[in-house]
Amino acid sequence: MTTQDKTAAEMRLQAGITAYSEGKFEVAADAFIEAEKLFRQAGDVKRAGDSRSLLADVQRENNLVEQAISSYKRAMKLYREAGRPLNEAQAALAIGHLERQMAHLELAQEAYENAGRLYSMVQGGYALGEGNVAFALGHIELQRGNTDYATAYYQQAIRHFSKAQDSINEADALRSLADILRLARRFDEATSGYQRALDVYQAHKDKYGIVDTLTGLGRIYLDQQRLDEAADTFAEAVEQARALEYELGEADGNLGLAEVAQLRGQADQALTSAQLALQKYTERQNALGTAHANRLLGEINTQRGQLSYANSTMERALRTYKAISYHIGQAETLAGLGDIQQRRGFLATAAQTYSEALTLAHKLQNELVECRALLGMGEVYRKQGRTAQAGVYYRDAQFRLEQLGEALGVAEALIRLARLAVYGGQLDEASSSLTKAAARLATSTYETHVSPFFLLVQGQLVFTQGDFARAAALFNAAYKQAEGLQEPLLAAESLLSVARVKLAQGEIDSTTTLFTEAGRQFQLIESTDGDGAAVLGIAQTLIGQERW
Repeated sequence: MTTQDKTAAEMRLQAGITAYSEGKFEVAADAFIEAEKLFRQAGDVKRAGDSRSLLADVQRENNLVEQAISSYKRAMKLYREAGRPLNEAQAALAIGHLERQMAHLELAQEAYENAGRLYSMVQGGYALGEGNVAFALGHIELQRGNTDYATAYYQQAIRHFSKAQDSINEADALRSLADILRLARRFDEATSGYQRALDVYQAHKDKYGIVDTLTGLGRIYLDQQRLDEAADTFAEAVEQARALEYELGEADGNLGLAEVAQLRGQADQALTSAQLALQKYTERQNALGTAHANRLLGEINTQRGQLSYANSTMERALRTYKAISYHIGQAETLAGLGDIQQRRGFLATAAQTYSEALTLAHKLQNELVECRALLGMGEVYRKQGRTAQAGVYYRDAQFRLEQLGEALGVAEALIRLARLAVYGGQLDEASSSLTKAAARLATSTYETHVSPFFLLVQGQLVFTQGDFARAAALFNAAYKQAEGLQEPLLAAESLLSVARVKLAQGEIDSTTTLFTEAGRQFQLIESTDGDGAAVLGIAQTLIGQERW
């Protein structure tokens, strides 16, 4: 290479780098293509590889993923020819990231493993690169739902980053490991991991890492039902992310706030926060975040009784989870879709959906989703009149929730068992189940849909025992509580029960109005079962008035 040739090639390369930094991607791409050509003509294969690798970076920025992969592969070939395994490995790692972005997990894994092999060829080893490979492989296994494998890879990454004395990457791996420990409900270990990561981020003033860790801690508090702490932590994450203009961090925090509001029965506030999160995820083209937000919007709208809209957003979330091979999200969404189908009266479809959720959740060792699907299957069988099978599923869910220490979940399973017992005339058994449920509810620090559900079923028991006055009081209390928690299905069921008491007491004049209002409320929330029950009540009232 003559000095003049080298100067011309370097000038084009530098021009490309300058244009790239200024966001002039087309100018940069042209410069890198020309620089590669000049370096190849001059016999400098390594610098030709650098030029092609930078072109791939530009293509990736432009979301030209296939072209970027092709360019990285060409760069790898040039680096191989130049005897530069470290550069070749870095290009292979970049290919892995792009393949994972497109949910080509097998191809991504192949690229990462190739990068790992190349890093191992570097004399003396290259701990940082090997850490990056292990970290990336951990993400793939987490995406697949193989949390044991993901854990092992994250632990490897932590060791490699520690050896490389790269504390920020080590903190990132600690945080990812803490995410898995949280999913496994090993909350103390997860909290310790987040705290270690947070200490590193704070020491290095890594504000983005601080936001991400706060979100992780908020999720622990959420899972532990420490709602005030969760809300404060998510709010702090949102505030810090907004100051940084870190839109994904802000979206994560808003999604957490939406979940807190939903658990508190603040459906409107939950809806607002979830929509804010969805907007940010969509703007940033973050598929996983978009799916999370759509799934939560589906849950919120299910609670609000907007079942058609809830179904469409849930279906959208499920399609995205499948497209990116995120199995954990698929299981959660299937359980939510089963709830919607069951409430709309599509019982055979709901049973199939719950079965899919059960199978996937079992494979993923996600016991909470399993329990939700078990309760849903119980509801399907109850509505089909197959009470024995319903009881089996309720009891299975109750046992598992006991093992998990989920007091509210146990209470809900017991209340469902009590309702079955009332329908079957087993009133002592119903009373026993409700007493146990009350003990679990007493441990909760906040009200959920389980509270008015308890009052409703307690009212049904008392009504069956013939104490109409007390039953009416319980149904009215359930109605008021359900209204306050924005639980329209429970509110309508409570109003229907009040009407039935009035009918039994012979208060015919007010009964028709109550049944009509209950029917209207059931229609608003697309409950065909409830609407049918209200129509039946009106018919019984007319018979009582001898108007047939």
